[in-house]
Parts: sequence; C-alpha cells; structure tokens
Amino acid sequence: MCGIAGVWSDKINNHASILDKILQAQNHRGPDNCSSYSINDLYLGHNRLAIIDLTESANQPMVSHCGRYVIVFNGEIYNYTELKAQLDYSFSTSSDTEVLLASFIQWGEELLPKLNGMFAFAVYDIHEDSLFIARDRIGKKPLVYSEHQTGFYFASELAALYGTGVFSSEIDEIGVGYSFLRNFRHVPEPHTKYKQIRRLEPAHAMVVKKGIVQRKWCYWSPDFCVDSSITKNDVRDVIDSAVSIRERADVEIATLLSGGVDSSIITGLMVEHGLKPRAFCLRADEEETKRAEFVAQHFGVSLEVFSYDKELQEELYTQLSKIYGEEVRLLPLTHAARLYREISKQNIKVVMTGLGADEIFYGYDGANRQMLFSDIVKFLEVLPKGLLSGFEKIFSSSKELKLLFELAQRENARRKGYLYKKEADGKGLNNHDYSQLLNYWADKVNATSYIDSANWLGLITENAHSITISSDLPAMMYSIETRAPFLDYRVIELALRIDAHRKISKKSGRANNKLILKQAFEYLIPEHILYASKKGFGYGIKNEKFNG
Repeated sequence: MCGIAGVWSDKINNHASILDKILQAQNHRGPDNCSSYSINDLYLGHNRLAIIDLTESANQPMVSHCGRYVIVFNGEIYNYTELKAQLDYSFSTSSDTEVLLASFIQWGEELLPKLNGMFAFAVYDIHEDSLFIARDRIGKKPLVYSEHQTGFYFASELAALYGTGVFSSEIDEIGVGYSFLRNFRHVPEPHTKYKQIRRLEPAHAMVVKKGIVQRKWCYWSPDFCVDSSITKNDVRDVIDSAVSIRERADVEIATLLSGGVDSSIITGLMVEHGLKPRAFCLRADEEETKRAEFVAQHFGVSLEVFSYDKELQEELYTQLSKIYGEEVRLLPLTHAARLYREISKQNIKVVMTGLGADEIFYGYDGANRQMLFSDIVKFLEVLPKGLLSGFEKIFSSSKELKLLFELAQRENARRKGYLYKKEADGKGLNNHDYSQLLNYWADKVNATSYIDSANWLGLITENAHSITISSDLPAMMYSIETRAPFLDYRVIELALRIDAHRKISKKSGRANNKLILKQAFEYLIPEHILYASKKGFGYGIKNEKFNG
C-alpha cells in the first residue's frame, strides 16, 4: 500500500523537482520510504507503506535482475505466493512487488487475469521504451494521469499531481456535472474536476509510448448468467478464502467491527483461522455499539470503541477534500477518518473491513422495493412499445407508474443511463449525453434484470464514494491499508451469478436482504446479529451543521 508517481518528458528539464513535489504531497500514503529512479526521460517515484517484506530490499522503484524492467506499485497482490510458485525467476526478496514484476516479465499483459489483489502499477520496458499501467478490477487503488503537451504524468492522487503547477485549472464541466446527478457524490472515472487530468478506470490497462496513450482497454467484467446450483456453502467457502489470503502480512492486522453482518463475518472468520485481531468501532447509537461489544465478546477479541467528535467534523472533511483534490459529498468519510485517526495512534497499519457486501448481495435499504420494481419492469417489457407508451400517458399523474412504463420501453442496459440523462436534461445540463458513462459500464455485462444492472453500476461507478474512495482516502490519510474480502473478484463473480430473489427474500415471514449471505454464516454468527435490522456506518451520528 503506497503512492506511485511518474514524469516522462523530453520537453522539460525539471523532472526531479516535479516528481519530488508529487512524492511530498503523497507522503501520507507511504511514510516508511521515499525513493526515485530515472532512465532516459522517465522519472519514477514511490512512497512506501511497508506491509510485506519490511526490508529495504523490497523498496521501490524496483528494477528487474536483467535491468530491462522497472516497476512502481501501489497495493497488495494477495495471491503472490501462488503466483511465485509458477514463475521462472530468481527472487531476491519475499515481497509481492517482485512477484508482480516477475509476473509481467513472464506473462506480459496476460498477467492481469491472474492477479488477485488491489493495485495500481506501472512497469517501464527500457528496450521497448514503453510504459504499461494497470488498475485493479474494482478500482480500490487510485491512479490519475495526464497526456500533457509537455509529457506524460501520473500519480496516486489528484491533488498531488495538480499541485505540481504543470496543469491548467480549467474545469471538466462534464465530470463535475455527473457528480451532482442521482447517486453520484463524486466525479467519476475517467473524469477529474480538471480537463487536463484523467483517472484510469477500474479494470483498465493502458500502454504509453512517447507520452501518448497508444492503447487502453477493459480487461475484466463479471458474468451475470444465473447459476441455480450455487449453494450457501459455495458462498461461505469463497468468502472464507478471500479472508484467508488477506491475512498475509508481516505486520499486525486489525478489524473494523460495527456489529453488523458484514464486519461480524470478517471478524469471525479471522478468529476461526486462528487469529485474535484487535477490533475497533466508532460509537454511533447504543444498539449498534452493544452489537459490536457482543460480537467481540462472542469471538474473544478485544474491542476499542471511539466516540465521534463533532467538533472535528469540518476539520476532517477539509483535510480529506484537500488530499483528494475534489469534493466528495459523503459525511461518513469523516466518520471513517475519525476512526482511522485513532487506530493510527496504536501503530496499526492494516485493517479488514466488510465493504462491498451490500453492493453484491443487495443489502441496502430499499432493496426489496427495488426487487419488486425490477420484476414488474421485466414483466412489462414483453408488451408492445405502443401499448407501453399508451400506458405511460394514461398513468402520467403517478410518478412511479409512469416511470415503470418508461423504463419498460428501453433495453435493460440502457435503463439506468436513461434515468441519468432524464435528470440531467431536467437540470439544464445539455453539454453532454449523461447516459454515456452508465451505458458504457452496463454494456460490459449481460444483466437482463434492472436490479442486477443497477447494482453492477453501483459497484463499479456510482457508489465509488462509499466503496473504493471511502476505503482508500480516509485510511491512507493516516497511513493505514484497508483490506476488503467482499471485493475479492471471486466473491463478486460468484455473488453476481446468484438469482436476486435468493439475496432478497423472506425468512420467518419477514423481508431480509443479503439472505443467502446470512444463511451461509448461520453456523458462525449468532442469529440475533445476522437478522437484526440494518445499521449503516455512522448510522446514529447526527450533526445538523453539516450537510455533506
């Protein structure tokens, strides 16, 4: 878990000073070491947070034994031990960085499907004079870049890159426009708030030569073909494996424990694996805190509960926005920052979280309503469009009924995009077709129902503020790495092949979201925790002065 940066240009002579500015601004991402490497007109830099192989030999930038390849890498490759056994390479470290470098040497671009981890990395091939850059499937690790008239630049953080003074302050009105529509609370990839700086999208890679992106492509998308043979044991096994490989580290691993289903599962599995992680919780309402205390006692782990300090809220939000370089309108970011601030005082570098389960197992409030809406639209879509159009007019006085007939007239992959365009038009945002970004991601999968398509879009782009941004930004502000087993690509792929009706169903006559997930861990988690009413992170924290 680190920060990476690069400056590649034959038109400037201050590469080192520009790189140094980026690394200084990103120092919180990796305070254990800061190093750089230059070859030809390329300068690469790295801020290191040492997690695996704590020795200096694992510092970056790292050069291959043959001297042809140089890598800078932010993240963790959890299956590095399995990959290492397949590689014909003489290793001099026990780091996952060297395994990643050797994997690229042996497999080239084909290494990406083999990686299980969170990553943003760049490998320079000196012979080809080319840069290969890739980002993990869900975008847990950030990467921004610019094809500028003076050269090619990249970094882990927007504010760090923009702070070099190289780039224009011209605003990307389209990217900012998206951030004010429907579910977005952030500027989505590939946009940033600045026209001259882009974000590499999740599950994308690119090749750069002579300062120009020669090729960029998406290397992964999940399959939504329903597999009725998947059992609750399959769900348990894949999540168990995801937790297990994330327990690999040369430092202590703690856990965030809210007392909810997802964090309780993670904590329980760690204990089942023989660990006794320290658990941390942010006090919200008393019911949630009591749940966390019960789970901690149940599994025999220590729990430290921190109270939220309202007086720090605006200060923390200002710091987060400054580091991120843009506004993210999400109040729980300050809750997370408060928690990580206290955890960092205990010299903890790694924590496990339950992020991602709600997106793939459909756990959010309103999921039952969304399921009903999706089923009705699917039933209506077989009717002739002329008839649907007529019904739309007949029921125009009812907002929900009118929307049902509107969406039923459109392809499933286009429904969410249609809603964005409709809202943008209503707000007078006519500078762009705001359905495009949603359609791009919807077209990557074969989802045939609205609920599946909508939740895929929530996972990969809409809810990044509460998944990938919220797991990276507040934690890295205090030099802490977060690991999210539910975002293991194997868990995602399995979950998205499960019929939505098995995730959103009834137990004992009462609606239950994430049902198959809960059923998978009935052996581990007490029933009154599994089937308690949902509490979101910071659910009980109130502050009228801040509107996020």
